[in-house]
Amino acid sequence: MPFSTDSLLTDIPEKFRRDVPRVVNRLLGQTFLYQDVDTDKDDYYFVHRHRTVFEGLLGLAGFSLLHDDYHRIFQAVSDYGYSRARYKLDESLMIVVLRKLYEEKVEHLSLANDPVVTIGEVREEYRTITGKERDLGVIQYEALLRRLRSIGLIDTLDGRNIDVRDSESRLRLRGSVRLILPIQSVNEMEAWLRKYRAGGEEIENNEEGNP
Repeated sequence: MPFSTDSLLTDIPEKFRRDVPRVVNRLLGQTFLYQDVDTDKDDYYFVHRHRTVFEGLLGLAGFSLLHDDYHRIFQAVSDYGYSRARYKLDESLMIVVLRKLYEEKVEHLSLANDPVVTIGEVREEYRTITGKERDLGVIQYEALLRRLRSIGLIDTLDGRNIDVRDSESRLRLRGSVRLILPIQSVNEMEAWLRKYRAGGEEIENNEEGNP
């Protein structure tokens, strides 16, 4: 009996089946799929409605579909090492910085809002973790933060550009920073900080299609 993709999609109305390959490719091609991002919202709800189908399709390819129920984020995670991006040391260090600031900020939030930090807070925490000898220049900082914004870990407020020269410029920390660095306790955070102060290995992320 010939293999038919229709047999895998019986729970999805026929008129929507043509969207499945595109959405699967999107899950593999970008790191996160957000409910609260206008360009992601329709696809997020499509995956949410037919989660079992997408879990099955991704599972055949060796991926797991993860969902953060609190922040409403989907992520496709490779079960193997072929589709994982490796971040440079400075990128890895900044991800640790963002995760640490995220945890510190959410303790003081009473609502389900993403925390906001200033560029000055980010730079100070980066220096604290790495030592002043590892502080970055303006061009390096802008390139680094733009890279992390393209992944979806941070966002600027009101659509503004990242301006690292303005220490009061604010960044929104997305809940995805908890997915990309899944630390469960203070002790685990301290272990990461000790590792990267000593110049440890880069973070390896289950990310398809990104350098």
